[in-house]
Amino acid sequence: MLTQDQYYLSFFMLMVMYASLSIGWNILGGYAGYESFGHVAFLGVGGYTSVWLFVELGLEPFLTAPIGALVAGFVALIVGYPALRLKGPYFALVTLIIALAVQVFVTNLPGLDASQGIFLPAPLESPARSQALLYLLMVGVLAVTILVARYVERSRYGVGLYAIREDEEVASTQGINTTNLKLGAFVVSAALAGLAGGIYAWFLGFVTPSPMFDIQISILVVLIALLGGTQSWIGPFIGAVLLRVVDEILVLQFGGQAAQIMYGLVLIVVILYLPYGILPKLQQMAQNHVPRRVRTLGTDGESG
Repeated sequence: MLTQDQYYLSFFMLMVMYASLSIGWNILGGYAGYESFGHVAFLGVGGYTSVWLFVELGLEPFLTAPIGALVAGFVALIVGYPALRLKGPYFALVTLIIALAVQVFVTNLPGLDASQGIFLPAPLESPARSQALLYLLMVGVLAVTILVARYVERSRYGVGLYAIREDEEVASTQGINTTNLKLGAFVVSAALAGLAGGIYAWFLGFVTPSPMFDIQISILVVLIALLGGTQSWIGPFIGAVLLRVVDEILVLQFGGQAAQIMYGLVLIVVILYLPYGILPKLQQMAQNHVPRRVRTLGTDGESG
């Protein structure tokens, strides 16, 4: 039975993690338009790398997460080169298959007995302090992810990704190395997910393939980004907060099935009425509102 403090900590931990995953996913899925449905693979790779380094090599828990990020990025480098030759639904399907294949591979690694689950001790003597510290570390991962996304948005690298999203063939004719740009975005996105996975594994304390490679996580990451808007990192952040709050309310009031139905309804609403997400709609409303106020003030000034 969770205490009130543990409940809130778990709630905010998931919110922060999903925000980080969605913002990281958006570097490739939003900026470049290559929507991956296998993002959870890199969360799992980072998590299980962290666990393996502790179990097999005895490394300190807080040293293992950055290494997990590097391994996740390396895996993305290997699978990304052939996968990114595909586009649209074909790329999405291949990334989903990759996630399933990675899960099978990791689950059968010798020495981990991953299919049975692995207990992890609290990194600190106090379990409560350990959980609080891991939450703060996840907030740090979110901050790093936001900084990376902001840099990409404002750099020439981001301009290249936007060009790929608009028309990849035209971008290629303009001298943009689309292959390297896409692959770089894929690797960075995966490494950030791996970093989050390394911390999430220790937060769970008992690691099995189910939470670390749950395909529903990939689906939620995509849904969060689409809900908030993929033009900027702010969109996925807003989407993560909204979806987590509504999800928790529905689960508490009506159970898990209601949340599953809600995901489907949100997806339908986004596709039909908010194709660019909530953030662009809010920005449009703000832009429409400000000029009216300016005009009103100007008229009052002239009449005075």
